Amino acid sequence: MNGQRSGRRGTRRRVTAGLALATVIGTVAACTSGAGGGGAGKPARLLDAGVQVGPGAAGADWPVFGGGTDDTRFSALAQITPANVGRLGVAWSAPLGQYQSLSESYPVMIGRTLYLTSSTDEVMAYDAVTGTRSWAYAPQVDFTLSRGVGGYGVTVNRGVAVSGGKVYLLTFDDHLQALSQATGEELWSTVVADAHTGAYETSAPTVWQNMVFGGDSGSEDGVRGFVAAYQAGTGSQLWRFWTVPAPGNGWVQKGPHGGGTVYMPPTVDTRTGMLYAGTGNPSPTIVGAHRPGPDLYTDSILALNARTGKLAWYHQQVAHDLWDYDAASPVMVFDATLHGKTVRAVAEAGKSGFLFILNAATGKNLFPPVPFVTERHRPPTAAGVLECPGSLGGSQYGPSAYSPLSHTAFVTGLNMCMILKVGAPSPGSGEKDFGGTSSIPPDQPQTGTVTAVDVNTGRPLWARTLPSPMIGGATATASGLVFAGDAHGTLYAFDSRTGATVWHEYLGLAFGAAPIVYSVGGTEYLAMVIGGSPLSANFHWGAVGARIVVLKLGGSRITPYQGPGGAGA
Repeated sequence: MNGQRSGRRGTRRRVTAGLALATVIGTVAACTSGAGGGGAGKPARLLDAGVQVGPGAAGADWPVFGGGTDDTRFSALAQITPANVGRLGVAWSAPLGQYQSLSESYPVMIGRTLYLTSSTDEVMAYDAVTGTRSWAYAPQVDFTLSRGVGGYGVTVNRGVAVSGGKVYLLTFDDHLQALSQATGEELWSTVVADAHTGAYETSAPTVWQNMVFGGDSGSEDGVRGFVAAYQAGTGSQLWRFWTVPAPGNGWVQKGPHGGGTVYMPPTVDTRTGMLYAGTGNPSPTIVGAHRPGPDLYTDSILALNARTGKLAWYHQQVAHDLWDYDAASPVMVFDATLHGKTVRAVAEAGKSGFLFILNAATGKNLFPPVPFVTERHRPPTAAGVLECPGSLGGSQYGPSAYSPLSHTAFVTGLNMCMILKVGAPSPGSGEKDFGGTSSIPPDQPQTGTVTAVDVNTGRPLWARTLPSPMIGGATATASGLVFAGDAHGTLYAFDSRTGATVWHEYLGLAFGAAPIVYSVGGTEYLAMVIGGSPLSANFHWGAVGARIVVLKLGGSRITPYQGPGGAGA
C-alpha cells in the first residue's frame, strides 16, 4: 500500500483439561524438531575497548537496534568492568517531554549522535557526549484509529533505524517515514497498513542493502500480521509476506480476526541474506473452537529470503495457542558449536516462557526448549484456569542478549501467573478479540527473572529471581557484565559468569527498554531511555515518565528522578 507524501515537516496532533503445553510447543514446523548436543563453551575472555567480535558486536557506536546486525545486544567495549562498575555516575540526562508518561525506546548511536523516540512518535537527536539536542521531529499522527497496546489506546514507539543519511520511523498510524539524518526534516512518508483495521506500529524498522523491513501490531484486536520490505530511497513496497490467511480463508473465520502480527524488528543475517521474525498469537486469542488446527503461522519464528520474501522455513513454538503466547521478542543470530562443528543458530525467548534455540538453516530445534519462568498450562475455561505464565508473562517484547565470548544467551522474563476465563470481555477491557478476560490473583507473585543459557549445550548456567518484572530486555558486554532494568526502576549489573549482582542503582522511573553501550573519545557510556511500559503503569510496578539517562565512570552522583519524565531531577 502506498499513499506517499514528501518534503513536509509534520506537527503532532494531540488528539482438554490437564493438557501440558509441551504437547503443542514446537510440534508444527517446516522441519520437525531435532535433538542436539555439544561441548562446553570456551572460557570468557575480555577485550580492550573498541575491539569488535564479528557482525553481532557493537563497537564504539551502537548503530542498529540490537547493537550489531545479528541482534545480540553485545558490546565489545570493556572499559566498564565488574571491578569498577560501582563508579558509574551521570554523564548527562534529559526529559523527553512534559506530557510523556511511558517509554519503550531503544536508542541507536552513530558518530557521536544518539537517535531515540518518544511514546508518541517524536524523534530526537542528541549529542552523545554533552546531551545537547541537535534536532527534534514531531510527525502528524492520528492516534484515534487503533486501540493500541492492550486495547486501551496506549501508544509506544521502540526506536528508529538509521542508514544512508536517513532516519526511518514507523508511526502509530501505520506510516513509514524517512527523515534527514542531519536535520530531522521529513523526506517522504508512505502508508504501510490500514489503521482502520486496528493495525498499529510500535517497532523500530530494520534496514539492509537499500531495503527497509517491518511488520505490524494488533493480534489481540484481530489484525492480520505481515512482514514487508520497502525500497529505502522511496518507501515503495518490494514484497509482503502475510503471516496468516485473510479473514474467511483457511483457519481464519470471517470477520475481524487473524493475528500473527510482528511486534519487534526483523533480524537479517548478513551472511546468508535470510530474514528472521517472530509472530504473535492467533485471534480470537484464548478461544480456539472456531480456528481449528495449528493456526499457522502464529506464535512462530519465520525464516524468509530478505530479497524476495519467500518462506524458507517456519518453526511454530505453540500450536493452536490458547494462552496468548506470542513469539514477540527479536530473534538473535549467532554461531553455536555442536559435536565440534560450527552451526549457525537463531534463538528467541517467547511469552510461553521458553527459550528456543534453532538451526538457522533448517528451523530444527538444536535442543529442547529451555524454560525460564514457572510453567503450568491447561486450556482456559468459562470458570477460569490459573495459567503459568499468564498472558502477560514469559518474555514480552524485551530483547535477549548473547555473548560470543562465553557462548551464553541472557534472557529476561516476567514470572507472573494469571487466571484466563473464556467468555465475553468485560466492559472497557480493551482487546476486542481476546475472547475472554485475564486477571492476576492477589496471592500470585509478580517477579522478574534473568537466566543464562549455554547455547552449545542448551543448559541453563544460572538463573536469578528479582523482586520486580524484567520487561525491557538485556545488554551484555565484553567485560563480563549483563545490564538490565526492572519495572520498579532499578538498573542491575550482573556478573555474566555467575549471575551475581555486582552493582545496582534505583533511577526513579520504571524500565521499559534495555541500555545501549558506546564509546566516544575513549570514554565508554551506558545510555538508556527510562519511563516504563504500559504494564508498569497498569500494575503500578514503578513510576512512569520519559527520560534519557547516560552514565559513565566518574560521572555525577545518581539520584532518583522525580516528577513527569524525571523533570524534577
